[in-house]
Amino acid sequence: MERDPQKVSAVLADPTRYQIYQHVLTAPCSVTAAGVAREFGLHPNVARMHLGKLVGIGLLNARAEKTGKGGRPGYLYAPSGHAVSLNVPARDFQLLADLLVQSLALMGEDGKEAITQIGRTFGQRLGREAVERSRAGVEHAPAGAEGQEEILRTCAEALERLGVATHVNRRGDGAFSLVLRTCGFQEVAAAHPEHVCHLCKAMVEGITQTCLAVGPTVTQAASVPHGDRECVYDMDGPIRLEE
Repeated sequence: MERDPQKVSAVLADPTRYQIYQHVLTAPCSVTAAGVAREFGLHPNVARMHLGKLVGIGLLNARAEKTGKGGRPGYLYAPSGHAVSLNVPARDFQLLADLLVQSLALMGEDGKEAITQIGRTFGQRLGREAVERSRAGVEHAPAGAEGQEEILRTCAEALERLGVATHVNRRGDGAFSLVLRTCGFQEVAAAHPEHVCHLCKAMVEGITQTCLAVGPTVTQAASVPHGDRECVYDMDGPIRLEE
């Protein structure tokens, strides 16, 4: 989806609207205009206006909420999965990325192995930087599942440097999943989902293997480029901070 940089910058220039966008990105589930209004002390119509403008430039999706009460339908708002990148003057980094991915694809299995190595190495670097920034707080994390969740959040913060909104879910079996609500490489991933998703999974593996004493097994359970609403990586294994 092509966006007019002027329209995007104009919509996000409003401080309240930008904060609302960040709130929706980090919310564990879809939000309503009424909920946003309460969170920011706004009239519901004002909150609805801000959300509508974010939908208008493609950063949020809106779907009707069936309440069974009749009257004006409500809407649930969630991230669209598209990241924002503004360059002045405009430069076509997407074309460069497309060409590089095509080059790797032509290499077959050797190309996929190169993607794995590059992704894990970059993820390890992000993981080391995240631990250094948060080590004091993580070392005193509470015991048990709460402590594991806090440690995994430290790993997740590394991805936010790439413009990816993340949160951690605790599954019914007590294990955890790392959820990416936006895809930082959405435009390229739409054309090359196999290779870009392979790269992202390798990055997540690199981050967790660096942040944690024993890196858990990482399984990609959902993917935005493959039509899911979020990218979900299931963690199966012990989670504790690297010594």
